[in-house]
Amino acid sequence: MKLSTSIRCLLSMGLLLGGGAAMAQSNVMISGSLDVGVFRDKASVTHLGTIKRSHIQFDGSEDLGNGLAATFKLRQRLELDTGALEGAGSKPAWHGETTVGLKGGFGAVRLGRAVDAIQSQDWAFDAWDNFSRVASPAWDLWHWNYSADPVGGGSGRVANAVFFDSAKFSNLSLHVSFSPEKPEGADGRTRAASLVYNDGTTRAMLGAGKNSAGAKETSIGLRSRLAGVTLMGMYNVSESAAGSKAKVTTLGATYALGATTLKAGWGSADVDGIKKQRVVSVGANYALSKRTGVYVDVASKRYVADGTKQVYGVGLTHSF
Repeated sequence: MKLSTSIRCLLSMGLLLGGGAAMAQSNVMISGSLDVGVFRDKASVTHLGTIKRSHIQFDGSEDLGNGLAATFKLRQRLELDTGALEGAGSKPAWHGETTVGLKGGFGAVRLGRAVDAIQSQDWAFDAWDNFSRVASPAWDLWHWNYSADPVGGGSGRVANAVFFDSAKFSNLSLHVSFSPEKPEGADGRTRAASLVYNDGTTRAMLGAGKNSAGAKETSIGLRSRLAGVTLMGMYNVSESAAGSKAKVTTLGATYALGATTLKAGWGSADVDGIKKQRVVSVGANYALSKRTGVYVDVASKRYVADGTKQVYGVGLTHSF
């Protein structure tokens, strides 16, 4: 394709003025995961659709010298069965993350929209990484009375925010998320922090947050690997602005057996003294390759109003 004279001039000026900056190392990566399966929900309706999560991500960095780099990340989630954006009409187009930032010896700072300081870390304390709509106790129970950002998109993400992840020191790292904006009529500004210990075998987390509506939560998690078995647990307390308090306890285990990973989970939610829901689940993943796997998940979910429901699913997932 021929370039116009004006474009050629602009490119030439950029190369001349950029000098050494033009030689800085930079990279852009495209990655993601694609997941689809057949599953039955608690209403005994069979679906073909996403069981875990499907997304596409663009991220990259530029070496600025002296150990400093610029970063960006754009993540879009979608429903693989229809090609529609996840939550189209109710969620932002780039629902997963939209940030730009800097990283260096101090850690990393990002600005934009992303998962808050608690929910960006707590996935490690669920056997399904909080990724299965069928079997994950975390998916059903965690953050019962809490939305990280009730105004800017809800769920675990905060809009108009600053995110800080410290460098690791003595196996400890600090994670902070904060929105400097106070929405009209809001109780305050959304903020959260978590302290994480991770030595490669044992991982522990303590986190606390409060959103702009006045809801708050505290999370304590522990995970440890013993040979091929990994055990984990989470205790999450969330309180709405109206004073409703939910106490959630989940336990999980995974066992690696060659290409197969077996999973088990249990969870219970006590809301204002009432056992609102209990989850018991099992699953198995079989890795066809490093990127592709098949799985089956089964769960029994007891609801205070609807009784016990059996849900299950079989799926295929591929990462790239």
